[in-house]
Amino acid sequence: MTTTKERKKKTGGIALPASELKAALSAVAWAVPSRSAKPILTNVLLSGGVLSGSDLEVRIDVSLETTPSDLTLLLPKDRFAAILGSSSSDEITIAPDASSCVIKAGRGEWTLPTEDPAEFPSWNVTNAKPITRLPVDQFCRAVKGVVFSADDESSRYALGAVMVEVHGENVTFVATDGRRLSCVTCEHDLAVDDSSTLVPARVMSIIAKLAVASEGDSVQLETTGKEIVATVGNVTVTGLLVDGRFPRWRDVLPERDAKPTTVNRADLVSATRAAAICTSDDSKGVNFAFATDGIWLNGKSAEKGESSVTCEVVEAGDKTSVKLDPLFVLQWLAGIDAEADPVVEVEAGDAQSAVIMRCGDNTGVIMPLAAE
Repeated sequence: MTTTKERKKKTGGIALPASELKAALSAVAWAVPSRSAKPILTNVLLSGGVLSGSDLEVRIDVSLETTPSDLTLLLPKDRFAAILGSSSSDEITIAPDASSCVIKAGRGEWTLPTEDPAEFPSWNVTNAKPITRLPVDQFCRAVKGVVFSADDESSRYALGAVMVEVHGENVTFVATDGRRLSCVTCEHDLAVDDSSTLVPARVMSIIAKLAVASEGDSVQLETTGKEIVATVGNVTVTGLLVDGRFPRWRDVLPERDAKPTTVNRADLVSATRAAAICTSDDSKGVNFAFATDGIWLNGKSAEKGESSVTCEVVEAGDKTSVKLDPLFVLQWLAGIDAEADPVVEVEAGDAQSAVIMRCGDNTGVIMPLAAE
């Protein structure tokens, strides 16, 4: 305490570690809009030893170990970030008064106008109940494996959400846009009731990005029924849940008598990319012909020509042919963790049926395109 008082007196303000402020500001920036109908939201709130940012749909709070709890200040995010980024000093000094704030870093000094912290919207969460807790790597792997399948622009069902379904020891993350579906199943050891929670895909992505950057070893998800609250390390993310009905996703994973084709993941990525070269927006499908000696991929369009690529297989499955969007195939393959099984099982029934792909805990479903 004595050291802190001496530093305050010496600098004429409150001295704080620059690295801690930079990390905290980088985290809360995910929730701060660059422009807003409510200009107050382009600021960050430093209050009670916590730095916060919010756009009213998601709020991020970062606890700061060295910031006095009695300091309350509202700062313009972009200018504050520019100041921190322009200085290599290890220490930032903040000296606030009623309507402005003097910030000193190294040889620089800036006076910024500030607004009333009381105007910053509050977000008080009550009665949140835990739904799952997962190691950071498992949580991030699950989000990476599904979030690309959500459709933020759709008003149908709740296609802009990632559903977190808890059933006993299993936690399943699912996302779909109606044309493809991705799901990843994990195990957890938290004793909680079974539940289904619809979390906006954007919120899920933010939580995963912050989890990677944090020093926490696990991500805990809680819900109030209207909000999701994620805690990882010294970061808390609060977001509004999606209000809607999620498709009956298990219905698109039927038990059927089909032998899958097993193929090396890297080979399938390479072949799909090569075949997609000659596709276009009007003719974007690639035909996948499954045979005993490999998969033949064919793409063509009037303006870009035609491609023909053969992909070797580890084990042949049923012979069939189906036309798929190559982007959907590549996105699902890219969502698989690099350390996962190097082979993928591709189950294709016929030209009209959904193609099911599996790799470890990752499952993908892609609806076929109409054959020409």
